[in-house]
Amino acid sequence: MAAAVSVVVGCGDPVGIKAQFNNIEGKPIVYAMNGPAITLPAAIQFRSLSTARIDSRFIFDVAFDIDAAGVVQVYAMSRVANELVATHRVGMQISGVGFAAMLKAPSSGYAYDTVMALPVGQTMLIDVLDASCTSSFLGANIRAKMKVDSINVATRAVFLHILSDPNCGFRALNQGEPKD
Repeated sequence: MAAAVSVVVGCGDPVGIKAQFNNIEGKPIVYAMNGPAITLPAAIQFRSLSTARIDSRFIFDVAFDIDAAGVVQVYAMSRVANELVATHRVGMQISGVGFAAMLKAPSSGYAYDTVMALPVGQTMLIDVLDASCTSSFLGANIRAKMKVDSINVATRAVFLHILSDPNCGFRALNQGEPKD
């Protein structure tokens, strides 16, 4: 009996759900959606951490602009698309914790389908309700953290630092394999 117990304990949780993918970290460059050429990427899709153009396909989660004061404005996809486009919900919240220290996304406190200012150096947490996650036991959420490293106002470029957890329902915002 003791041998069986030690085998189960030694192997960890045998029925636990493990992450399929490592978290993705990157430093993408996007451009303001107003001003630069429309061929430049002005949006991000967090599950793949890819930049996107704003076009009729609307394959992104958030888009970016720079206001008259030089502050980055983050737009949930539903705030950019018109009412004829099927959208998904995207929540945002500003964190009082620095980017490196923010290791787990909160499960509440997000403002959904809105526009939010993101000053340089401030950490923003993202909660994307992803349709490809609807059959996940842990939830339909893809979570990420991002900050603006810098802005080039002349070219309207936004230099980001993002860490995304592409695993449905997981909340870990650390490098490597997420545990929860």
